[in-house]
Amino acid sequence: MAQLKDLAKLRSLHWRLLVALFVINVSVFSFGFDNSVYSTTQAMDSFQKQFGSYNHKTHKYSYSARNLALLNSLGLPAKVVGAFVGYLVAEKLGRRISYIAMQFVVITGISVSFTAKTYGQILAGRMIVQCMVGWDNFLAPMYIAEIVPPQVRGAMVVTYVFSHVFGSLICSLIANTTKTYPGNASWQDPLIACYAFPAFTLVFCWLIPESPRWLVRRGKKAAAVKWLTTLNGTPEGYDPEREATLLQAAIERDNELHGRWIDLVRGSNTRRTMIAILTGAFNQLTGQSFVSQYGTLFVKSFNRLDPFVYTVISNSIAVAGPIVVFSCVDRVGRRPIYLVAGTLMTALLLTIGGLGSTHVNGTRADGIIGCAAPYGFFYIMSFGSISAVTGAEVPHMRLRDKTSFVTYFVRFVCDFLVTYTYPYLFQKQHADLGAQVGFIYGAFGVLGIVWGYFCLPELTGRSLEEINEMFEERVPLRKFKSWVSSNPQSIGAMVTEMERHPEHAQDMGVLDSKAIEPQHVEMLSDKDRV
Repeated sequence: MAQLKDLAKLRSLHWRLLVALFVINVSVFSFGFDNSVYSTTQAMDSFQKQFGSYNHKTHKYSYSARNLALLNSLGLPAKVVGAFVGYLVAEKLGRRISYIAMQFVVITGISVSFTAKTYGQILAGRMIVQCMVGWDNFLAPMYIAEIVPPQVRGAMVVTYVFSHVFGSLICSLIANTTKTYPGNASWQDPLIACYAFPAFTLVFCWLIPESPRWLVRRGKKAAAVKWLTTLNGTPEGYDPEREATLLQAAIERDNELHGRWIDLVRGSNTRRTMIAILTGAFNQLTGQSFVSQYGTLFVKSFNRLDPFVYTVISNSIAVAGPIVVFSCVDRVGRRPIYLVAGTLMTALLLTIGGLGSTHVNGTRADGIIGCAAPYGFFYIMSFGSISAVTGAEVPHMRLRDKTSFVTYFVRFVCDFLVTYTYPYLFQKQHADLGAQVGFIYGAFGVLGIVWGYFCLPELTGRSLEEINEMFEERVPLRKFKSWVSSNPQSIGAMVTEMERHPEHAQDMGVLDSKAIEPQHVEMLSDKDRV
């Protein structure tokens, strides 16, 4: 309760920012819903009859390993394309325009899927939708991190995770209802529901703000001041002009950094890039696609539980993950949640592998399903949520778009590897590992926990500008939590303080000329000069 009382005092709870976050997350809800539609409906008999082939031995319609792998993995290169287009639009035209544009992409993909009659058409429709998923994956965490204050940034970025998990839950509930509908209506009706979310986002897109940090970086300080005022309100003592000046000074301190691709591996940015890349890699190598893309088919193979009921159960449990993280990530910190939940998730995967290492009887099958159901809860708390939060926090201000794109490119490559290889690892006519695939993903979980213990920085409560200073001063990663700037009037420290207490901005004193190089002091307004 203490944390909720603290949240009530934050400027992030200004109604315009809350409304903006709601509209943004409706779009994220859309990507969670859309992503789940295909993984759920592909297990429906009518879907298999429409897009699969008849097996004369089993006298049932099913997919070949190749077609199943392509259906679930070719969308991943499409995600990369979507993320790259999102990068181009967000960097050149802004986050706001980028968010609006991707709604038209998903509407196109839904339409192609709904009207599909052949395997090629449904594959094309899914790839178009996956373009939007990649676009949203790239944009949402970075965008949210730029418009919220540091002390609730973790919680607000986690709303992105909650939205797409909640979208998956709602989709599974709808699919569980429509699965008995006659003919193609069983899988087409969930697709119809997909139209609602981009339509809502487009109707209320005028409430979506532009990122003040992006505007300052593009030399549009006046517009940044306008949006800072909109997002923060006008509490007594708050000066949006002063905050914009600080943001500008923070960016201009690094004039030698031009924001080129090569800068990702220069100086202190090398460490940042590696942290972002590895969080993205472990986000996928720990088996997320195994459960989200193939979970319904995986459970169906054991003939122990209605796979659609299982999907509802597992998604219901998973939804609690981001809620728990939301409530404690900015109080407990990133590292403890990542390490504890990640360890429990890894234990579940290894247990699944162990239960599948011998003949899977009814009891073992029940145990495997019982371990798979809560997997999403612990995954989302660790490799899901914390990876998204950290990946949105570590990039340099001039390299945020490029770092985010590279991170998601690596993430999608790992996603493709897991998604494409799973049918060949699982099916009897190939590797026939069955549930032993849990050993593979569990091994990556062990690596992720070891890496996180030594290399995951604790960034709770820091402004993006203060995080920048910490990397520039080469603070050891294990000491990020306790680090205190030797200059309390450095730009990063002042931005953190202003974002925490905007109403006390006038009491912060003047800017210290030692904190800013002489060529940058001239950028400050007269009232901020020493």
